[in-house]
Order: sequence, then C-alpha cells, then structure tokens
Amino acid sequence: MRKFCILTLLVIGLLPASSARADDSAMWALLKQPGHIVLLRHSNAPGATPEPYGIDLKDCAIQRSLDDAGRAQARRIGDEFRKHGIKRVRLVSSQFCRALETAKLTGLGPVAELAALNQVFITDLSGIRETAEKTGKFMKAIPGNQLTMLVSHVSNIQSIAGVNLSSGEMAILHIDASGAVAVDGRIIVP
Repeated sequence: MRKFCILTLLVIGLLPASSARADDSAMWALLKQPGHIVLLRHSNAPGATPEPYGIDLKDCAIQRSLDDAGRAQARRIGDEFRKHGIKRVRLVSSQFCRALETAKLTGLGPVAELAALNQVFITDLSGIRETAEKTGKFMKAIPGNQLTMLVSHVSNIQSIAGVNLSSGEMAILHIDASGAVAVDGRIIVP
C-alpha cells in the first residue's frame, strides 16, 4: 500500500510538468503560424535599483547588467528557437544594455532598437500609457508573416500585455480583430 501511495504522489507530481511541456509545445507551434509576436523580458540582471530617467543608455557601466546566469539564459532562449526550427527572428529591443545584450545573445539575427521598449517605472502612469500605445502601434505594423521578438522590461510588458513575466520569460501574443493585444500563452526556457 505504501508503494502505491508513493507511486500515486509521483505521478500526480509529474502531471503539471507534462502539462507545462504540452503547453510549451503548443506555444512553439503558434510561433510558426503567421501573426504572432514574442514579448521577452530581458534575461537575469541582478539588482533592484532602477536607473533614473535620462541616463546615457550607451554607458553600460551605470546600468544593471546581465550576470553569467542571464547570459547563459539568453543563449538557451536562442537555442530553443533553433531546436524548434526557428532560425531567424526579427529582434527589436529596448535601448538598455541588458535588453540589447539579451537580444544579441540569442543569436537569432540583427538587433534593432526601439525607444518605446525602454524601461518605464510602474509609478509613471503617463509613461506606462505612452509605452503601451507606441508599442501597440508598432506591433500592429509588423507584417503577419514576420516573427518578431520584442525585448523589454517588466513594467513595460505589464503595460503592453498585462502579464508579469520573470526574467527570460516570453509571452506569445497576437493582435486580435479589434486591434487589441491578446496573450496566447507563455514560455519559460529552462
């Protein structure tokens, strides 16, 4: 009886993991269909102090930076795309060094900068609205057959898609018939 209980607990413990893999498979399949966009929160960059507005975005020494784990995470993200048969993606990034480095380390293509993806403080309500509007307008102009990954920050992603992503986590989106951003799901690369 004890062995049965242990086996039952193990099986139950595995169910969510299997379900998560199935959900990930569905999300990867969506990326091969026209009209989907990837919204990626930059990889791990330790530190809790946000940079003030108006800093020199070309000076990486005064910004939070990716650590070794964050760099490895960014490379794994690119590897997962290639593993799923996606070798090139249009990469568009915040101008902050940690976001640009994340995009570059995926190795999925050249990286373009978009100021609308730059970090906005959650307490800056007008900035939050502005980033959502500008990024939404940008996303609506993306050709449906062009898989695009936008690399940004947690507060921006919340304003754009209403989701709170972990470092290195992706939201899979599309623009619905009404012109609103719709979240199809999320992917976390192990």
